[in-house]
Amino acid sequence: MAAPAFELIGGHLALDFVNTVDWRGDPTRRRDLLATFEDLLAWEKAAKVSTAGAVRAMSAAARHDQARARRCLRRARRLREVLARVLAAAGRDTPPAARDVGRLNVFLGAALKRRRLEIRRTAFAWSWADEEGDPFDSLLWPIVLAAAELLASDRRTQIHECGGEGCGWLFLDTSRNRRRRWCTMQGCGNRAKVRRFYERLREER
Repeated sequence: MAAPAFELIGGHLALDFVNTVDWRGDPTRRRDLLATFEDLLAWEKAAKVSTAGAVRAMSAAARHDQARARRCLRRARRLREVLARVLAAAGRDTPPAARDVGRLNVFLGAALKRRRLEIRRTAFAWSWADEEGDPFDSLLWPIVLAAAELLASDRRTQIHECGGEGCGWLFLDTSRNRRRRWCTMQGCGNRAKVRRFYERLREER
């Protein structure tokens, strides 16, 4: 089966991760783009979370330990659904469920334990500690940290949900007048135009 083509339209890493479900709000059309662990690796590469070399190494590790790879995929999906609810609530300026915040903090705590400052010549840069544990967990650390930083910033007010019926994709609305309605004009925007066109035709008959 061919790997899914990921559309990185969210304007933020965490939102693009949430958008790995097509038609989130329509049970009849809903499609999980992270159907396999290899799909998760393909998304990590497309979103520039992991380098091509790191993806190859993780793919090889998954072939040797398929059980851990499956567990990592399940954790990734759980994180994604928590983020979908918390980020959407932030965009609506409504409080998220306390249970979801608690779950997000569990993921965040695991990532923060591995966060380190690294000196590179005379400069400092963030890096990840190379500690014993499940190596697959490292795939999720950059995502959860990016989500936490977004939620703690003023940019959370720019989070919008696509106006397409059943779409459910999230994006940062950075337009001048905050009037962006669609995930993409080619997708939901065009479908809305076609729907309005046929509605006008029916009204004129």
